[in-house]
Amino acid sequence: MAATTASGAIAGFFSYVILAAAAAAAGFNAPTVSFSDGFSHLFGNDNLIRAADDRSVRLTLNRYSGSGFISTDLYDHGFFSASIKLPKDYAAGVVVAFYTSNGDLFPKNHDELDFEFLGNVKGKDWRIQTNIYGNGSTTRGREERYLVPFDPTEAAHRYSILWTPDYIV
Repeated sequence: MAATTASGAIAGFFSYVILAAAAAAAGFNAPTVSFSDGFSHLFGNDNLIRAADDRSVRLTLNRYSGSGFISTDLYDHGFFSASIKLPKDYAAGVVVAFYTSNGDLFPKNHDELDFEFLGNVKGKDWRIQTNIYGNGSTTRGREERYLVPFDPTEAAHRYSILWTPDYIV
């Protein structure tokens, strides 16, 4: 019975990620690219909605699929930012993630910088997991979980990674 309830709740579940790189990068005087010029779909094409100016996208989730995309370029470092609003409804088993990875180039020995919002039961505190993987392992990085000290379902909040040649913030 619980699976039926969860499926019904997820059917109405609506989450989105707005990539607001243009607005975020403006404060750092960083160049931006349109979605068409800088990214390609990975999956869930019907769940990716482009803004009229092609500078941001909205990702949705239904009972069959979410959505994902990948950069068409490679980066040694940069400023990466996403504006994320999490769902109010039952989302156990769903992970909303914003991350960088070179796994397509180094599938057995890759690096990652992650923000992962772990699935949630309505009314409970959300948890965020941050990961830094070096050479495909947390032994060359770290993984931490935190309770989110605000309600991430009320409004979109910005999550950013500043990656310079010398440090990662």
